[in-house]
This record gives sequence, C-alpha cells and structure tokens, in this order.
Amino acid sequence: MDEPARKGRHRILSDEVILRAAAKAFAAEGYEAMSVRQLNVDLGLSHETIRQRFGSKRHLYFAAVDLAVEHFYTLLTEERLALGAPEDELDDLRRWVRAFIAASVRFPELSNLVNHEAGTPGERIDYLYRVGFEPGMAFFAEVLDRLVRDEVIYPITIRDAFFLIDAVMSPFSQPGLSLAFDSLAGPLDETTHVDSLIELLFRGLVRPPAPSGSDSSSPPAAG
Repeated sequence: MDEPARKGRHRILSDEVILRAAAKAFAAEGYEAMSVRQLNVDLGLSHETIRQRFGSKRHLYFAAVDLAVEHFYTLLTEERLALGAPEDELDDLRRWVRAFIAASVRFPELSNLVNHEAGTPGERIDYLYRVGFEPGMAFFAEVLDRLVRDEVIYPITIRDAFFLIDAVMSPFSQPGLSLAFDSLAGPLDETTHVDSLIELLFRGLVRPPAPSGSDSSSPPAAG
C-alpha cells in the first residue's frame, strides 16, 4: 500500500504504480487529452517527477502500454487455467476465446487504449498491435489454420475471427448503448451473453461431420 503524502512533502511512488495510473489515464482520456501535469497532481507528485522518470509523454505512453499488455496476458493465463483441460483442439480454441473475453472484461483499460487509436493508422496503434496483439494473434492463427486444414472448421482469417470475437465484447466497451437496449432485450446478463454468442459463433464456424463413408474432399457428382 502506498504511503500517504506527508504535509509539505511529495509522495514517493514506484514506477509500476505510476505506469498503472498512466495507463488508466490514457485509456480514459486518450493520448492527446491526457495531461501528464494533471497525473502528477493526482498522484501527489512534484510536477517534474514523471518527466524525470520516463522522459517525454510519448515514452510514458509506450511504457504504460507495455505494463498494460503484461497485465492483460497475466489475466488471460489465469482465465484459461480456470477453464480446465480441453477435450480436443477445437474445445481448446473455444476455451481460449472465452478466456480472452473474460480477461478483456476484467481489464477494460487495454481495450480502451486500443479504441482511442484504432480509428486511424499511426505509431501508437502500430505499437499496440505489435506488443499487444501480434503474439496472441499468431497463436490463434496457427490453431485456426490447423483446424481448417483438418476440415474441423470452415476457412476463416484471423482478422475475421478477431472482429467477430470483439463484437461479443461490445456491450462491455459500450455500456451506455447496451443499457439503452434494456427496454427491448431486458437487463444484460454477462455470463449468458458471452456464452450464447460464443455458442453462436462456433455453431457457424464448425463444419458438420461428413456422412459416413463419404470423401469430403471429393467434388460433388455431376447431375
């Protein structure tokens, strides 16, 4: 626990505490609106502390993203372990998707960081993709490719898969709009929402088993 500031003295905080606060501020306000000066004030620091520790606002942003990504992957691993052992690779994919959504809901700051930058190409979204998305997406892409090759699922790109999964999280990233639907759809039940949409996604993705004795790779016979 942080020591309270003594009267007439500024607080001494660890880099991690500052970066966590910076990540929340960038996620809430966006890069341009976020004020490093105000962050110093909010944390009870002298007005030059953050600049002296991290340099420019740009360097602070990238350091905050690094910490946010590390925290997200820790949560992702926790959520996946909690779901237990899979029956097969398709079930493993389903559990990873469930874990990804659960981790994103637990730590919305990373999604908010992305949402602030995703509208236009640029250095910050490129960095977020490189450190936050690319490692996990490469893993998912390999799994999808194997399942497509084995004819377990229909062909799908990793981009299409990601944005379908991202849509499941929309009520959590857009809570005001989700709440407006209560009059038509009733209150949001988070578990039911996630489970039903994952089921819908996989129902459309998974190929039906080939009839016994048939060769699914053979073209249909001419009429």
